[in-house]
Amino acid sequence: MTRPGLTNETLYRPYVVSWNLTYRCNLACEHCYLDAGGKPSGLPLVTDAAFANRSELDTAGCFRVIDEIASLAPEALTILTGGEPLLRWDILEIIEYAHTRELWVVVGTNGVLVTESLAETLSEAGVRGMALSLDSLEPATHDAFRRVQGAFANTVEGAKVLARKEMSFIIQTTVGAHNYDQLEAIAEFAHQELEAKVWNLYFLVPSGRGAFVSAMTDEQYDGVLDSVLRLQKKYRDRMLVNAKCAPHYLRTVLADDPSSPFVKSFSGGAGGCPAGTQYLGIRPNGDVTPCPYLPLFGGNLKSDSLTEVWNESGVFQTIRQRSELGGRCGDCELSSHCGGCRARAYGMTGELLAEDPLCSHETGSLVEQAALAFADGGAIQYGQPVVHEIVWEVAAEERMKNVPAFVRGMVVKSVEKWCRERGIERVTAEQLDEIRSRMPTPKVFGGRS
Repeated sequence: MTRPGLTNETLYRPYVVSWNLTYRCNLACEHCYLDAGGKPSGLPLVTDAAFANRSELDTAGCFRVIDEIASLAPEALTILTGGEPLLRWDILEIIEYAHTRELWVVVGTNGVLVTESLAETLSEAGVRGMALSLDSLEPATHDAFRRVQGAFANTVEGAKVLARKEMSFIIQTTVGAHNYDQLEAIAEFAHQELEAKVWNLYFLVPSGRGAFVSAMTDEQYDGVLDSVLRLQKKYRDRMLVNAKCAPHYLRTVLADDPSSPFVKSFSGGAGGCPAGTQYLGIRPNGDVTPCPYLPLFGGNLKSDSLTEVWNESGVFQTIRQRSELGGRCGDCELSSHCGGCRARAYGMTGELLAEDPLCSHETGSLVEQAALAFADGGAIQYGQPVVHEIVWEVAAEERMKNVPAFVRGMVVKSVEKWCRERGIERVTAEQLDEIRSRMPTPKVFGGRS
């Protein structure tokens, strides 16, 4: 089964940019896809040529990149990460400048350096939220994975600081052989003890040092997918639970219930993986890739235009040719809704458009379920354009500017559906308040100011 290749007309801009600002890090995580560490100018542990250039853009170079992101992708969710981005001496300048260009700034950090004063400073500079990594409830296991003693205690305290300061944050866990049997306990801890509103479970992509991390068995891997579904149901309306870098999680949801609210994809035919279609990565040296876990580059922002890289580079053009997917991904009835993880396919086979080797789906077994789930655009789709079908008051429209652009179209659609079901012909700020009170992320529509 094939589908048309994706085009720049249907995928006209990236909604999310993951920007690694530095190779420097105060941890030495064994799965690091960037091969980051304490000496950014030193020899990398990974000898692949894609990791050889350890230079970093200076402040002026970062400002130029921000200008290019704002031009190509207005209001893009811009994840500033590393390494550890808080180790850059100019991090506040970078955040402040990105904020003035109306980018939605999020900081991805290991949480070790977070204090109350730093949280306040970051918020004042324009940070919308933070993402912290927690990989085990056993301090020794977490510290061993992160390769620094005391990392667990500092990260947990950092999360508690953010909760006290009412700064939005996400807890992220990378699943592997070291913690696959702890996931339900980690989710409960994230919700109850850390007061997280979002828990993202990342499935390892073999890139950087992650290529040398021992993987789970196929049975364990499928068991984790089942665990995600149980946890999504358990925490619905209390904490968002997401499977990351596992687009084929879709088949687990469809097999359980085609009408499930957890059926999700990306708009414009991007399917389950937005790499190179609604998402891009930038390395510290300016290299641009469709995905941070994918060591293939379309250009370098020291010399190339981000718009030209996005629209014209070979690697971005290739990753959009989803009709050319190989193996079981190419034949799968879920191809247009999933498409597999392109970075994992490349990392495990060396071929960008190969099948995702970790998917155990039996091709052809979910044809009816897929047709039902995606009939009339019923599934959740990220990256939809904003289309108004009923009248919005000015205050309500202003409030929606506090919703990230990549979900704004979906949120607008949901709000209007909610209003129509109640015979409401005009969307007001008060109605947004009522909807917001029912959601696990109460700040999604912003405050009253």
